[in-house]
Amino acid sequence: MNPIEYEKLRWQESETVQNLLKRQNTLLGDSLENLDHLIYLQKSINLLSLQEICRVMVEKLPFILSVQYFTFFLFDKNRRRLSLASHNHPDLEEGYSFYQNDSPIMKEAMNSGRYIFEQDFSASRYFRGRKNPLFSCKFFVTIPLMIENEIIGVMNLNDNQRGFYNVGDLDFALNVSEFVALSISNAMLYERAEKLSVTDGLTGLVNHQQMQTLLKKEVVRCERYNSPLSVIIMDIDHFKQVNDTYGHQKGDEILLEFSTIMKKFCRSNDVAARYGGEEFFLVLPETRIKGALHIAERIREEMASKKFQSKGKGFNVTVSCGIAEFDVAHMQDAADLIKVSDLALYKAKDKGRNRTIQGTADDLLDA
Repeated sequence: MNPIEYEKLRWQESETVQNLLKRQNTLLGDSLENLDHLIYLQKSINLLSLQEICRVMVEKLPFILSVQYFTFFLFDKNRRRLSLASHNHPDLEEGYSFYQNDSPIMKEAMNSGRYIFEQDFSASRYFRGRKNPLFSCKFFVTIPLMIENEIIGVMNLNDNQRGFYNVGDLDFALNVSEFVALSISNAMLYERAEKLSVTDGLTGLVNHQQMQTLLKKEVVRCERYNSPLSVIIMDIDHFKQVNDTYGHQKGDEILLEFSTIMKKFCRSNDVAARYGGEEFFLVLPETRIKGALHIAERIREEMASKKFQSKGKGFNVTVSCGIAEFDVAHMQDAADLIKVSDLALYKAKDKGRNRTIQGTADDLLDA
């Protein structure tokens, strides 16, 4: 090898080493940047509100993951349905949802527990045309979000502008998905625990303690704005006899059916509660006593017309109701309102049950 060729070879080797070092430095820089992004994301979504997590995700993830569009779907395993929870896609409607079977790519990812990455989605076997804006893209990545082998949702990344998503980007996206899944799972557990603390486990209605809290707030509002407020207390007649005759399982069925009837006649601002045992309570803001009587009678009549079955025999169950309206001049607090309605309920039972009796503030004087 002559000196010129030798120097040329050395120069080529030097250039190769420099390029390798430059590439390693770039990769190291990317790794450090990704690490910074992960730390930042972890702090940002370490929240106990699913709504807040979804808000942070849509604000941060498209930038952090270098994608144009990001979508996150929550999975309802009982209904096998995916519901859009967070996204930045301009053509997707809020409340968008579909059955798992309606998206072959997401279904396969969820069933396998593995991500699916299509560099050219229009050429993939999952492509079903461009009618759905979610799938009108160049590349498409769907990542199942899992906690302890249970699917809680799906995260999708896609882009109409950028035609390539590299392995490094994908690895980082998978790391991010683990943070996201853990945060969402924690928030869902927290919200579930919060809900259980204020609702009745059997019927799903507000429990006694929460009803008291909400009623006190409504009384304060009633006093401040001089707005009407009525309540209904209801008791299932001869419920102990029903349990003794037909069993506690049938008793639970009756409680559930009655709670369903109550909800049917509730407005969005009403409070339906299980007061305790076979007693139920309705808080009716902005409602005069005539309105409360109308609602109580509709509930009572529908319950009385309901035919229950046990061992081939049909039977009916009735309810008694006590109603009252808050009297600002003669009632001091929520406890007085409850007492008046409770006294009215006692009269309804004393007069033969399966009826509605109206109470007044005067009843407090006789109690």
